[in-house]
Amino acid sequence: MTTQRSIPLAMLMLLAGTAQADIKPDSGDYAALPPGTDLALLYQQNPRIDKSYLGGHKVADNLDLDLTVEVLRLVHFSEFFNTGLIWDPQIIVPYGHQDIGASGQKNTGIGDVTFGATVWTLADMERNRHLGWSLFITAPTGADKNQGFALSNSRWAADLQVGYVHGFDSHWTWDVVGETEFYGEQRDTGAHRDPLVQLHNHLRYNFTPQTSVALSYRHNWGSRETLDGEVLDSSHNNGTVGLSATTMLGKQWQLMGQYWRDVTVRSGPMTEHSIQFRLAYIY
Repeated sequence: MTTQRSIPLAMLMLLAGTAQADIKPDSGDYAALPPGTDLALLYQQNPRIDKSYLGGHKVADNLDLDLTVEVLRLVHFSEFFNTGLIWDPQIIVPYGHQDIGASGQKNTGIGDVTFGATVWTLADMERNRHLGWSLFITAPTGADKNQGFALSNSRWAADLQVGYVHGFDSHWTWDVVGETEFYGEQRDTGAHRDPLVQLHNHLRYNFTPQTSVALSYRHNWGSRETLDGEVLDSSHNNGTVGLSATTMLGKQWQLMGQYWRDVTVRSGPMTEHSIQFRLAYIY
């Protein structure tokens, strides 16, 4: 495969559809917190992408795509309409800078805003057993929607998740999250995208109640995209591994550091590595 010296708009749009720096469920995210708890979370993400694949074949090399993304997430835990259940309405706002070295294109701005909530039908704080059901809606509010900005996709999306946390003892915890995302047609082109199915697994070891590490694996399938009968992006069958460490800084601050990399990519851009941090304030 020859090195790409220029990146056509179609490739940029593909990157926008599949390289989005979104907030995926991390270890511990599906553990409910007591009603009245509020969270303000700030994420910093720095994925690096050089290659892109279509149907198992490399279609671009040396893309030299760097993303620097900050995400603000506000979460409020409360009782779900006098049912005795816990839920957490929230809003997620990304802001980022994108530099595609292969084309010289740069974009900066606010990405697509997401809002939604999780409702827990099981929230056993004592045994650390939790079962939550989530709905998130992403609106096409981002800047530069038609210019291949990876934080903007120019379409509505609905994300359904179910997550289960199982505490085996005081040290070991397993989190598993199933997710299906549905997409509207892209507003500027009319491109159609099939649903994306994802499975997230986190095996977490708690050294203390305040400090833990987690080994994670994520896999996704589907998300085939077409326009006027032409395949823009074939179905995914992609896997990603990650390692994270989390610790409390006092009673109200929590810091998480993560390292992610794709290990198999059938379709879409391949993340060579991604360093991420999350700072949470609990009040």
